[in-house]
Amino acid sequence: MRITNIDSLSALLDRLTTERIKEYNFEKQDKTEEAAHQRHVVEEIKIKLNELFREVFETNSYEYVGEKRTFDEAKLLDDVETLIVNDLDVGDAYYTKTEGEPTLEKFMVNEARLRKANESRGRMKNSIDRKFGDIINDK
Repeated sequence: MRITNIDSLSALLDRLTTERIKEYNFEKQDKTEEAAHQRHVVEEIKIKLNELFREVFETNSYEYVGEKRTFDEAKLLDDVETLIVNDLDVGDAYYTKTEGEPTLEKFMVNEARLRKANESRGRMKNSIDRKFGDIINDK
């Protein structure tokens, strides 16, 4: 049994996106050692994703424990895309908040962006796991 936010499909996709964003930012900042570390992390997450897919296709089953939230029905790939955009928004809000001269207004706006993106990330991860489970379990 997989657990959302730990080892489910959505958690691994979310972590892959987040770690790739970190790699991108380290490369942009010429932090070679940190970027190399992130590349290693990304490769390890890809291994975990391959293991998950192999397990699912060998057992013809995808079982997970999700979080309880309220959300609307959407397509699986739309949810994956939304999750990626949410991850980008989290990264952008963080870097915008820490760039240049700090102001209370900048902090407040970006803190609200972070909360909104993180809430949406949770909903999308639940939705991805549910829909993937439905596809695999023929529901």
